Amino acid sequence: MIINADGSDIITTWHFNGNLHRKQFKNGTWIFVSGDSYNMSLLEKSLDSSHIIYKYDSMDDIYGKIYGMKLYINPSKINDIVYRIENSFGYKIKIYNADINPVMRFMATRNLEFFKIKNLYDDDLFIPSTKIGIKSINNITIDNKNIGGNIWKNVYNAIDSSIIVIYNNYNGIFPRVLKKMEKEGYKLEYKISKKKSFESYGRNVFQNETVHVRNKIMICSDSFIYSESGLSGIYEISRVSGIPPETVSKITPGTAVSSAEEKRALQMGILIPWRKDDNEDPKTPETFFRMDAGGLVLNPDPGIYKNVYEIDFTSMYPSIIIKYNLSPDGMGYLPRFLNDIFEKRIFYKKIKNRSYIFYQRDVALKWLLLTSFGYTGYKNAKFGKIEIHEKITSIGREILSRSMRICEKNGFKVLHGIVDSLWITGNGNINKVLEEIKNETRLEIVIDSHYKWICFMPSVNGIGSANRYIGLRYDNSFKVRGIELRQKNTPNLIKKFQTEALNELRCEFEEIKDRKNKIENIKKYYMNFNNFDINDFMIEFTINRRAEEYRVKTMLYNFTSHIESLGTEIFPGMKINGVVVDKKHNIIDTAPSRMDKTFYKTMLMRAFKPVDYILSHS
Repeated sequence: MIINADGSDIITTWHFNGNLHRKQFKNGTWIFVSGDSYNMSLLEKSLDSSHIIYKYDSMDDIYGKIYGMKLYINPSKINDIVYRIENSFGYKIKIYNADINPVMRFMATRNLEFFKIKNLYDDDLFIPSTKIGIKSINNITIDNKNIGGNIWKNVYNAIDSSIIVIYNNYNGIFPRVLKKMEKEGYKLEYKISKKKSFESYGRNVFQNETVHVRNKIMICSDSFIYSESGLSGIYEISRVSGIPPETVSKITPGTAVSSAEEKRALQMGILIPWRKDDNEDPKTPETFFRMDAGGLVLNPDPGIYKNVYEIDFTSMYPSIIIKYNLSPDGMGYLPRFLNDIFEKRIFYKKIKNRSYIFYQRDVALKWLLLTSFGYTGYKNAKFGKIEIHEKITSIGREILSRSMRICEKNGFKVLHGIVDSLWITGNGNINKVLEEIKNETRLEIVIDSHYKWICFMPSVNGIGSANRYIGLRYDNSFKVRGIELRQKNTPNLIKKFQTEALNELRCEFEEIKDRKNKIENIKKYYMNFNNFDINDFMIEFTINRRAEEYRVKTMLYNFTSHIESLGTEIFPGMKINGVVVDKKHNIIDTAPSRMDKTFYKTMLMRAFKPVDYILSHS
């Protein structure tokens, strides 16, 4: 089984079947260029004076046949050649297959697959791995167990005996651990990447320095894909995208789905454009506003409802792309690129409760499909176009409207709806409803949750909030959206309170009123801050600019200045934990001995409101 690969002009594949061995392959490749006869003849003259081998050929992109030239180049030389062509000819010559990950291209064109399984029911192969948890430079765990004795020797041995190493790197602590190990005589060969910030979907994202240890697959536990779907999710995305697992852990789901689409295009012999110029057709303002309506969202009436079904479409927008054959071209290449991922996601969603491995695969594929829709509207998406994005949401709105009518016809009342989900209550036949919707829309729809009771919270203006609710399912688990418990920057104090309060509300609707006294006692306990450690007041702050870039001296300005004074370089998108010690003077501290009690009491009172609302409406 191939579990990893690296390289460029020479690709090294890692094979594991109980033991690890490697194979090396030469990786010559090519790019394709096309233009009018005059510019192509000029390019041909330039190539004749170089050492580049070329030949005229015809190939397909998603729109049809293209006549041009194949230039045979090693992957390490592609960027240089491409930029020379662009500097000489601008956009007069179009370039294809130029910015493809060399490992992915190697795997795709040879029909190879990472972590290959014979059938979808197969478990993952056991690969020796270790998880290094670091709370501080002298407080380290191995596989969630505290270690004694010679810490550095134990960490070295754990890494040395593993193929996959999962490490946490909050504030760049892992490189400091490696340097300390080296100082103590336990040296590993490693490289450290640079910290960087980038913009993704309109927000700043900070990527901390990552570590590559020679001959190891290094996975940072802060990775979005790993934190959401674990190692099995990493394996699954490597499987479908052709990207090595360590790289998968560093990229966004958008990059992963783009790689999966490119992989299928390579396997089908479809050219991949380097720069796109067809991302959106010209529109009048009237057409723009009519087309760009987005998904259908209803506002529920605030209150508590009993015996509620939440039904949702499985990966609705990708389903629409596939079932309605939506693609920038007229031949439906985009649905074909996505279909394999979609079919696997449908399969794992149905069996995810059988195994945690299947659950993690389902989550990973879910994120790819969620991103695939947004990617259709991204201007640089290789196979996307704004008009396709708009057509998808238009069909989605119509499908949800038709589904609502089917529910009402079968004796259900629609309480709420968001894009691809409906909340309905009534005594009709739910299975009949699902079958009719599926037949009418051609999309898979399932029961996501069946609630004993669900409470839709009001917004500030009293209108029902679309994404703020608490529901108790019939299996006694809660589904919670929009309250502090779900927010990443909420201090543990607040999360602990809402978790404890919800545990008290894990009861039948008729019993809620009987829990009021217990919850009042819980509230009194949490209002006494002496019951809690200072770390329970830590808040995760996102730093979006450097101190000199603030126009107003806010609390975040002071915090950023404080962090910079400690010698930490600021990157937009960084997340740093701190405690508010003086709200009036905008002071946050990373290592406090006290907190601003008034500030945190205000937070706590706000956290009481969802629970109080449930109690008052039971």
